Amino acid sequence: MNETVKILPEAALPEGGARPWTVEAARRWRDARVPLVFAPTVVCWLLVPLVFYGFSLVGSDDPETAARSGTDWVGYHSAILFLALPAWYRYLPAATTVSAPVIALDMAGRLYGPAPVTDEGRAGCWLVIAVCAWTFTGALLRLRSRRRQRALFLEAAGDARSPVPEHLPDGHRRRGRWPILFGGLLTLTGAACLAWALVADLGASAQAPYDAINQQLLSLLLLIPGPPLLGRGLTARRAARRLHDGPQPVLRVGVRRRASGYTWLVADARTTTAPPLIGFRSRFGDTRRFWSRGGRILVAGPEDRLRAEHHDIDPVREPYEAVLYGVPCEGAEVLLEYAVHAALSGSSTIASELTAVPLLPVRLHRLKPWKPAGTSYSLQRLRQ
Repeated sequence: MNETVKILPEAALPEGGARPWTVEAARRWRDARVPLVFAPTVVCWLLVPLVFYGFSLVGSDDPETAARSGTDWVGYHSAILFLALPAWYRYLPAATTVSAPVIALDMAGRLYGPAPVTDEGRAGCWLVIAVCAWTFTGALLRLRSRRRQRALFLEAAGDARSPVPEHLPDGHRRRGRWPILFGGLLTLTGAACLAWALVADLGASAQAPYDAINQQLLSLLLLIPGPPLLGRGLTARRAARRLHDGPQPVLRVGVRRRASGYTWLVADARTTTAPPLIGFRSRFGDTRRFWSRGGRILVAGPEDRLRAEHHDIDPVREPYEAVLYGVPCEGAEVLLEYAVHAALSGSSTIASELTAVPLLPVRLHRLKPWKPAGTSYSLQRLRQ
């Protein structure tokens, strides 16, 4: 059994030390995020009904005067991009800055083109254009917010740099593997199905046109989730690899857990008014435990002395201190090294644990105010 240590021992700090992240600097970092109206999670859920409603309106625009023969490919690429827009916006804002203008231009061409447009179709086109303008603006602001948060964190960290620990969690090394695999499989299958339809349509004669509606629908179902999933895996992989580009900025931060849901970064484990900054999900594979290869023994000695000088806490009730490696912002991955009480070979020790976490753009924390216990939580529990 191991318990989390409230304040890091000096032996846990990297060579050259690490500054604490001051509450004021952390507030400036948090204030650099985008307004709620452009928040990724909120916008993603709002986009889902808007996208399907806009798609149904545009799809209902089928004037009787339009002569059709063979397969209709007009607007097919925009349909794929538009139906995938919630996923693009949620996970890939850079891709949204490309896809949203493409969709909007296609809708503008439909509105002002030679073909007649019904009232429902016109309303659908304007709705799609408005959604594209909203997501395009939000994506640009999110990219700017990331740059601003990186600059603020680097300013707070100063010149402190340190190589990341040598032995990293398994989850970090496998980051993005499954999304890349499944996303790539869906994308390749959808593209192959689409190529089959195109070849068959182009090879058909005018007297016997080919109707590829079934292949279009199948490709649509595959290409809506496929490229966003592939892109999400690639960006997660790149975020993890970025930690190995060289010595990383380091700061001392606080970490506050919840009984369920997200774990939160806070500026300081000592200041009760330090606000929650950004959340993440900590899975078992994302943590290198103290007994695993490369685990460091920080302090050893009599248990009573260790419990008094480096008391453990309930991490759900109050935050604990950790060293953060990397640059935190939405979509980034960082490493958190903290200390735990550990019993090894019958002796009492304090060892380090390391967690690799992709940071998520969540805002609703539901964390209650806390007060420092000041004494060992495990010993208090034993006395009760």
